[in-house]
Amino acid sequence: MTLKRAVTPVLFCMALAPAHARSDCAPARAGISDLGYSAYREGEGYGGSTVDILRELQQRSGCKVELTWFPHSRLYKQFAGGQLELTGASLRTAERDHHGVWLPYAYTQFELLLEKEYAGKFRSLAEFIEHSHARLNVARGITFSATTQSQLDRLQQQGRLEYVNDYAAVFRKIAAGRAEGTLAPPTIHLRHQRQLGMLGRMVAVPVSESPRAMVGMYVSKRVAPAVRKRYAEQLRAMIGDGSVQRIYAHYLGEDISRQIFAGGVQDLLDALPREP
Repeated sequence: MTLKRAVTPVLFCMALAPAHARSDCAPARAGISDLGYSAYREGEGYGGSTVDILRELQQRSGCKVELTWFPHSRLYKQFAGGQLELTGASLRTAERDHHGVWLPYAYTQFELLLEKEYAGKFRSLAEFIEHSHARLNVARGITFSATTQSQLDRLQQQGRLEYVNDYAAVFRKIAAGRAEGTLAPPTIHLRHQRQLGMLGRMVAVPVSESPRAMVGMYVSKRVAPAVRKRYAEQLRAMIGDGSVQRIYAHYLGEDISRQIFAGGVQDLLDALPREP
């Protein structure tokens, strides 16, 4: 499926109607973007783990959620500007903390993904830069660790890195031979590889600059504290009863889901605020 470039940042809105809507919480606008199995366009609607988590959160909380699709590079600008109440699949940053409360629900880890002929035993991005001439593409608006970003800056200075609108464009360029790899977690790269028939053609390895990290949703500070607390309580229950893990397994398979949640979920539960 090919995504057409939008004239405006908002492509499409869809409401997820809860079974029993509550009157004490206003509809929440949730921003999503192209992130592989985390969120993707599907016919006239959306699919992905983030979408299913928001759907389940809505059913449990009784608070209506309206999904809005944005290019990833614009999503957090909309959130900071008060145009959105929720985001999904978000890494925590100090800037985002100014505008919202972060509710973690899973783990993620960026991997260096290269076509086989360019793959090597790279344990770090620094090694890759020193011992390869391969070019990477990454999507604009993606948050990387400071050490990862410093290595990406080195690549860009060498003319070996290009930022593009989204991961769909990243993988189209790799398939067309205009780049040799990218930096992405399995939730993103597996879907695009499968869509373009690239499985078996590429090799993914973790790199030391990009350690495993928590990922979650941001709830705007404009949302009433009681509603933020309700979201946190229901998300805590979804993690505790295995609902989040089952959603990940549905999209990524049992093996990868077990890897993502290896070591259990206590760290996630401890990181969820009690009074968001």
